[in-house]
Amino acid sequence: MPMKILALNSSPRTGSQSKTELMLNHLVKGMREAGADVEVVNLREKKVNNCIGCFTCWTKTPGKCIHKDDMTDELYPKWLRADIVVYATPLYHFTMNATMKAFIERTLPVAEPFFREHGGRTYHPLRYRHPKVCFLSVAGFPEPEVFNQLSAWVNFVYGQHEILVGEIYRPLAEILDLPFFKEKAEEIYRATEEAGKEIVQNTKISPETTEKITQPIVMDKKDFYEMGNKMWEACIDKGVTPKELLAELKGGIE
Repeated sequence: MPMKILALNSSPRTGSQSKTELMLNHLVKGMREAGADVEVVNLREKKVNNCIGCFTCWTKTPGKCIHKDDMTDELYPKWLRADIVVYATPLYHFTMNATMKAFIERTLPVAEPFFREHGGRTYHPLRYRHPKVCFLSVAGFPEPEVFNQLSAWVNFVYGQHEILVGEIYRPLAEILDLPFFKEKAEEIYRATEEAGKEIVQNTKISPETTEKITQPIVMDKKDFYEMGNKMWEACIDKGVTPKELLAELKGGIE
């Protein structure tokens, strides 16, 4: 049977406006080329209520959440059946966005309430098998260090239990679709597709592929600041959002 992968996209943006979706599309392409059965779910289209900490899923109905929504009825069962889950999120305030965090918090029914210890750390044992996990995130800032807090969380939660199969972090992602950087962007896209293949074939991403994905896009920071600041000044002067400004410049946007 082909590997079953559930790819979750928590970006509220669509089309070329979403660099999260752009990078995820290339990752999924590589996974499918390697023979995996991949389903992509845009969380912006789903109703996922926040966890309310009632612990009904641990006591009254073990393994089942009290909420009646898309998470309980559709997404959580798919999550449980997946061999690998891809969490694709834009970087908000240097971590995952609230949409993705809400989804992850709602996977609490996979655990039991009891306390165990492993390697000096307290944990809750699993009620069911936990799918392996890959994280993908993009940011507008140019420094790769902006992902440090997200990566620390990912590794603290998933890295100790051989669940984590890969992390893909792309800084300076907002310029990927600019014509001037097309050649460099295509290198990054090809490497992201290769990462998808490697995850399916080896359940890990090679350091060489990671380096290609995170490679610096040659650009002086002062030039980057000047370009970005001019864009924001234009938005403020016109009273429009970046998406509306781009539509005006292009004469329409997908």
